[in-house]
Amino acid sequence: MENKVQRAMPTLKKSQLLMYGFGGMFLNTFYLMFLAYYRLFFLTNVLMLDTYVAATINSISVWINVGTMVLAGIIVDSTNLKWGKFRSWVPIGGVMVTIAFPLMFANLGLSTGAAAVMFVVMFAIQSIGYNTLWVAERSLVGPMSRNTADATALATYAQQGSTIGGFIYGLVGTRILAFWGTGPNSYALTGLTFGLFILAGTFLIFFMTKKYDLPSEAKPASAPKAEKVGLGQMLKSIRGPMIPFVVAMILNNCHLGFFMTLLNHFTTYVLNDPEVLGLAVTLGSVASFVGAWISKIMCDRMGKRSAFIWFSLLTGVLYMLIAFIGRTSVPFLILRLCVGASCVVGGMLIPAFANDLADYNEMKGTSNARAFVQALSGTTIRMGTALSTMIASFGLAFVGFQAGMEPTPQVVNGITYMMAFGPAIVCVLSALCFIPYHVDEKELDAYRAEKAAKMAK
Repeated sequence: MENKVQRAMPTLKKSQLLMYGFGGMFLNTFYLMFLAYYRLFFLTNVLMLDTYVAATINSISVWINVGTMVLAGIIVDSTNLKWGKFRSWVPIGGVMVTIAFPLMFANLGLSTGAAAVMFVVMFAIQSIGYNTLWVAERSLVGPMSRNTADATALATYAQQGSTIGGFIYGLVGTRILAFWGTGPNSYALTGLTFGLFILAGTFLIFFMTKKYDLPSEAKPASAPKAEKVGLGQMLKSIRGPMIPFVVAMILNNCHLGFFMTLLNHFTTYVLNDPEVLGLAVTLGSVASFVGAWISKIMCDRMGKRSAFIWFSLLTGVLYMLIAFIGRTSVPFLILRLCVGASCVVGGMLIPAFANDLADYNEMKGTSNARAFVQALSGTTIRMGTALSTMIASFGLAFVGFQAGMEPTPQVVNGITYMMAFGPAIVCVLSALCFIPYHVDEKELDAYRAEKAAKMAK
């Protein structure tokens, strides 16, 4: 029987939670959405690459994103920088994104081969930067949390920051792109704008977490010293409840790749209404904002594990309905609202589950690789997205899609079925795979309270 979450109050101030959500996800969302919704579209409709070539480049890029997430965890855990073990890497990653992201979307009139190489190289650099700052931000949940309520609250506010960012992006994202005109580098200038947003957020996180991630020499004598974690300790963290967690989260995040990769094509060629894209993003963000609060209530009542399983099943059913009633704009947008509210549980709880697993390993004396555990949780997002993005990208080519050509009924049906049944299948499978996950949250809270008391001495 799963232990329900204790109704303890967070020890963090509302202002701290808001700043974490704003700096950690609100500003990042513009970058994430532009990257997700326009990456393949940029390759096919701006660089005018062959669909198979674009699919290959897109697939290579997303798998690079998977590998660099693991690399980011190794980098953060194996170093101990002067300004704090975790917080130091947040602005470092922000600088890398700000430089490489606009170069990735630059249209310099290069040959097909050179343009492909430049896109992949810049994608790799910005992926290392973003994944490093992502791992560092999520790793800060541990030092900032004194109980389960703190960790859940941080996850909730990060999700709320993301949904508010998504709501605003739906309103202004296309307008920002339009502001930079229709020149060959309007995408690059938009990328620079969103890169600067991330940079501002990283400095906010860096300064607000100072007292939680002090340099070793500034910590109380009784506090445990930050240490470099070896590869052996990192590998020891991959056991027990970590295994169903990784498998389930990979499958759960597959729905994102299908939806984000195909949305631009779905609204353009199935709904015949490209303007619906921005509205779909906005409505999805509104639904996610509401869903995050509902999810928190359900997690308190059902426990995180049960909430994840039931909401994943519900999300799968809602996606499936797109194939039957979602081929016109209004029904599709209604389904988008419902999906946005139900799927938020998976994304919101990933850092909270990862923090539980890091504390669980530490409590059991198995491993102290906190950043590596967060990196693995992030890898599940990247890997799930990579798998589904690759399937969707090559799926477009398989059904006969070609940019600039009138789509046939076969193409329209192919896009619709990938949009509906791909996400539905992976959401259901993720729920089933998460059933063996068991972590005693009451035991964890007792351990956290004991640890906090030692640090306060």
